[in-house]
Amino acid sequence: MLAMTVLAQQGQLDIVGTHPAGYGRVRFFDPAATLGGPKIDSFSYAEVEGSPFLDDRWASGSLQMIDGKSIPFSRMRYNAYNGDVHYMDAHGEEMAAGVQQLHGFTIMKPKNAAELNGRFEAMTDMFSDDRRSFYRILNDGKFRLVVLDRTTVKKTNFDPLLGKRELHFVNRVWYGIAEYEYVHPIFILDHDRISKELELKPEQEKWLKEHRNSLKNEVDVIAFLTYLNDSNKK
Repeated sequence: MLAMTVLAQQGQLDIVGTHPAGYGRVRFFDPAATLGGPKIDSFSYAEVEGSPFLDDRWASGSLQMIDGKSIPFSRMRYNAYNGDVHYMDAHGEEMAAGVQQLHGFTIMKPKNAAELNGRFEAMTDMFSDDRRSFYRILNDGKFRLVVLDRTTVKKTNFDPLLGKRELHFVNRVWYGIAEYEYVHPIFILDHDRISKELELKPEQEKWLKEHRNSLKNEVDVIAFLTYLNDSNKK
């Protein structure tokens, strides 16, 4: 069941779900009080197994507004299905903001508010040039390894006993390399993909060989990008 309450004067939209995990009511609007537009899913999360969130647990963090302002919150989590950041405001209301309002956001570890869990930045979506999405940033510099965490809904085959198709949230990870604000889509960590996309030079290939770096995992790719970034400083 999905119930909606539209409050036009306040520029907000309530979504009430019945999911057992308690996603409940979410009120969408900008934390700086400049509404980018109400949003609502076409179906209730109660109909879908699993979670739309990258991590169901609430954690402290901050929202980085487009104007540069940073707003801290004690309870936040990222909805990787619709690309919104959910947070609890000072009145205990669950709110959400997206790429229309935010430059990015940071979330700390759920059980350790002093340790960073993820830093995200809005950039052009690697699958669509006419939209922006939040990427998880794994290193700093001109070249950055970024991750597009995307949750989709998968339908099972029709179950005659249940009389319906079951729906499940499915999480996938896609990699890119951000050159400043442009995202090179590599999708998976692979030497040939990275070499082709970044047009690696012979001396850069030599560095990889000398360091036995196959660009097959996050640690190796970050080490190579650190080398590229340090080379640009000289």
